[in-house]
Amino acid sequence: MERSCAICKNGFAVTPDEEAFIGKMAFRFGAKTVHPDLPLLCPDCRTQKRTAHRNERFLYKNRSSFSGKDIVSIYAPEPIVGEPLKIYSQEEWKSDAWDPMSYGRDYDLTRSFFEQFESLQKDVPRMALISLGNENSGFTTGTGYCKNCYLINSSEYCEDCYYGKLLQRCKNSVDCSYLYDSDLCYEAFSCTKCYGCQWLAHSQNCQECFFSSNLRGCKNCCLCSNLDHKEYHFLNQPLSKEEYLKRVATFRGSLHRTQEVQALWKDAMLKMVHKYANILNCENCTGDAIENSRNCIDCYDVTDGQDCRSVQVGVEPKDIYHSSNMYVRSELCYETLGTIEAHTVAYCLYVFHSQRLLYSEYCFNCSDCFGCSGLTRKKFCIFNKQYTEEEYEKLVPKIIDAMKQAGEWGQFFPVSLSPFGYNESLASEYFPLTEEQAKAKGFLWRAKDIRDFRPQTAAVPEHIAEVPESITQEVLACSVCQRNYRIIPQELAFYRQQIVPVPSLCPDCRYVERLNLRNPRKLWSRMCAKCGKGMETTYSPDRSETVVCEKCYQSEIY
Repeated sequence: MERSCAICKNGFAVTPDEEAFIGKMAFRFGAKTVHPDLPLLCPDCRTQKRTAHRNERFLYKNRSSFSGKDIVSIYAPEPIVGEPLKIYSQEEWKSDAWDPMSYGRDYDLTRSFFEQFESLQKDVPRMALISLGNENSGFTTGTGYCKNCYLINSSEYCEDCYYGKLLQRCKNSVDCSYLYDSDLCYEAFSCTKCYGCQWLAHSQNCQECFFSSNLRGCKNCCLCSNLDHKEYHFLNQPLSKEEYLKRVATFRGSLHRTQEVQALWKDAMLKMVHKYANILNCENCTGDAIENSRNCIDCYDVTDGQDCRSVQVGVEPKDIYHSSNMYVRSELCYETLGTIEAHTVAYCLYVFHSQRLLYSEYCFNCSDCFGCSGLTRKKFCIFNKQYTEEEYEKLVPKIIDAMKQAGEWGQFFPVSLSPFGYNESLASEYFPLTEEQAKAKGFLWRAKDIRDFRPQTAAVPEHIAEVPESITQEVLACSVCQRNYRIIPQELAFYRQQIVPVPSLCPDCRYVERLNLRNPRKLWSRMCAKCGKGMETTYSPDRSETVVCEKCYQSEIY
């Protein structure tokens, strides 16, 4: 079925498998069965709209609305518009000292659903951060079972890691993203089982490799690409151990020389042969960064997935369409963002260990709820009000009918309901907009805080050997955006141990540089540069890189 997107006006197809999925995803209310509606927006606009409701990287000092204590929060103390939100610490929010059902209210069938839900959102307290089982990791969000970590997000089972995203079972690593089962890594991106590596991308099972891409089982390689089980290689050429170590020693620890080598690495990545996608041990999958999955179409950063379409970040997702950040065995979800073990959920934000939820947010261990916020262990609730099963099954279809008449049913939460500026949100990473463009599309925008742009109190030394202990007391200014940042003592100890220069960029600009190592989450049709076979790839046809199919890549490497 061909449709025109209601936002960008571009044409898009509602595929037969999506229609079948929507038919399978049934919400039953007594004798009446309701399905999600066919989409009015293209996949990109749906993803942009969803991810505008997620802030992963920006933390603020705030004050608990419950106790008045100072807390760290993903919510800024000053809202962009309207009144400040009610923010509780995680401990306060999970306590029995308040009751989310006290905010329950009757649903008015004559008024807009989203208008009424916005009113509920503003009244119900929110958790400052979401984390689980952490130790000494208060400046993290979306983390679980981490120890001594700082400014990481969406990560689990990590220790002594700083400034990272999507780290799993990692130790002693700094400024890394999409890093798994690794130790002592710096500026690693999309790597697995690596040790002592710096500025490494899309690689596995490597040790002490620098400024390299697409390595497998390599040791002591620098400025290399597409190598398999090689050692002491520089620019893909073998060297003696002595000569290799001599060359590497010329830049290690030096800020200026490291920047020069980094520029060489970026140039080398443009000239190397690229596989059409990073897809490993998969069957009938398209997208990028997919492992051990089957029938996952147009998916990205998915592990152990099955029968999914347009999922961005998933761990063991099954039968999930057009959703983002779906973790740990979620199943039968549609147009949803942020789950753990959720089942039969549509048009929701952050629902955990729950099933049969519609248009709800921040619900834990709930089932059969509609339009609820902040509930734990509840059932048959509408707008945080308790109903009997019979009452629930009668009222929900009436609400859905009213939403259909108003053109609201089947639409995700409007971007006006997001508490985050577009430039704070996950959406800005893959759909970058200027302030003017964002506001024209109805998004909010977080203005710069002038308090973050003070003059620096010290310059970044040229070499790590020249860095005094006192730098941890100084205010530094980013060489790109001029935003202030600091060096924490644990971070300095890591730089000294790994002979890494103190960075001249703030953590945010460092993250953006890593993000640029990843292709857009978008597929194009392109011909293999070797055999001419057609393929779907994240490399657009107008890019200059040499891109090949799986078969040709394997022959090139092996």
